[in-house]
Amino acid sequence: MNRRLFLKFFSLSSISILLTNPVNKIFVSKSLEPKEAPYKPDLRIWSDEKINFCWIGHSTYLINFFGTIILTDPVFSNRIGLYALISNLGPKRIVAPAIRPEEIPEPNLILLSHAHFDHMDYPTLKFFSEKFKDKVLAVTSFKTKDVIEDLPFKKIIELDWDESTDVLDLKIRAIKVKHFGWRYPWENDRSKGFVNGRSYNAYLIEKKGKKIFFGGDTAFTDTFKSLKDENIDVALMPVGAYKPWISSHCNPEEALKMADDMNAKYFLPMHTRTFPHGREPFEEPIQWLRSSSPNYKTKVMIFEVGQTFTLI
Repeated sequence: MNRRLFLKFFSLSSISILLTNPVNKIFVSKSLEPKEAPYKPDLRIWSDEKINFCWIGHSTYLINFFGTIILTDPVFSNRIGLYALISNLGPKRIVAPAIRPEEIPEPNLILLSHAHFDHMDYPTLKFFSEKFKDKVLAVTSFKTKDVIEDLPFKKIIELDWDESTDVLDLKIRAIKVKHFGWRYPWENDRSKGFVNGRSYNAYLIEKKGKKIFFGGDTAFTDTFKSLKDENIDVALMPVGAYKPWISSHCNPEEALKMADDMNAKYFLPMHTRTFPHGREPFEEPIQWLRSSSPNYKTKVMIFEVGQTFTLI
């Protein structure tokens, strides 16, 4: 077994943890469950004639894009990090997913921004690919599909920066962000200057003349100004984990500025209020977003996990 597979499935420390803390496929024992999400969405009122968004938690959004069901960076695990045997080892979830994984409708597309554990969560992807075997398309960044190529997805498409694909009546274009890509520290990635290293994407998704920007993970960059004439309707932007990692994660003010730079009409936050991911206080990113949002053209439509937004 090579090093990547060994680290995916085994670790000496994980064996003792698993013996003392039994887990199922996605969730740990009830005594370790996180608190409930503040809002519980009702998907029954969603319409295939509209664009519907629900913030599941962290960078996971469930989107009904005129009938095409999309999951972004799905993470339903109670912990993020190294996958060992049947669960993850790493930071524990603070807020539960707004929708349980078994309640999620069959996704047509899973959109993966990069291979970091909190964005490409192997147990979650295993759950959905096996539940909907050979039915779900996955789009991911350059040099990352090896992490999930053993799972029964219908197809896995890698997109490099500025590459596009037309699938499921969608046009998907990969956008360069300011971040880094390694899953394990010894791996090559683009941020270290390796042209063939692991990469990291945002995406511009279009259907029926409407456009959604999924920001993945990014520090502040002015490159999104190049999208100002794209007529972007909704931008999903990361707003957390900027302390002390401002070099790879933007703060709420910077996220709003970048959304304004691309002339996005509406703003939906992510990458906060789920895991103890950054050192900023848990409440700070959303409080900052609330206080600063009136200063920008883009309109923030969601502030809490479980809230929804519908674009007619």
